Amino acid sequence: MKTKDRILQYSLQLFNEEGEQNVTPVDIANVLDISPGNLYYHFKGKDPIIHQLFVDFEEEFRMVLTAPIDKPLELSDNWVYFYILFEEIADFRFFYRNLQSILERYPDLQSRFRRLVQHKVTTMASIIGTLDRTGFISISQIEADQMAERFALQLTYWPTYQVLLDSDVSTPVSIHNGVYGLISQLTPYVVDGGDEFLTLLTEFRDKMLKTSK
Repeated sequence: MKTKDRILQYSLQLFNEEGEQNVTPVDIANVLDISPGNLYYHFKGKDPIIHQLFVDFEEEFRMVLTAPIDKPLELSDNWVYFYILFEEIADFRFFYRNLQSILERYPDLQSRFRRLVQHKVTTMASIIGTLDRTGFISISQIEADQMAERFALQLTYWPTYQVLLDSDVSTPVSIHNGVYGLISQLTPYVVDGGDEFLTLLTEFRDKMLKTSK
């Protein structure tokens, strides 16, 4: 692996574990066992590292958002899709856990992050609309719009909520619980019976949790 890629990899790890504000370029150099000068040759300080990590995250997350769900009425397909979204967020969670501070210190990222959040809302609205058009759920446009906002909200503030709820839970378990909490919001709108859907969803969640422990 090239030194530049290693710097990004270990910086991301440190930022996620220690908090970006607590990590200095010297800390990164020490973990990599390289001189601060060598690090500076590739990145002129911590700011360019953060910007490049955001570019990487933005690209990966948009790719997942735009990936179609092959069988939108299949619970397993929806579960995998949302799991991957949560997983991407977990991989770059330092952005979300310290979001306000980062956006204040890096104002050029604000517009990009805002567009990313809007992309979440648009994608969630499209998924909900598909479920409505195919008859899986029955929902008014106003309720659908509000649900899309809630889905996007959960996909933005989940890392902070998870730390407050239980910082010791494993990432896979946390993600499965996050997916369950998101999809379960469809329950009141399921045409063929919300109780049956919630039972099926809970059984599926429990099965996935067993494989994650």
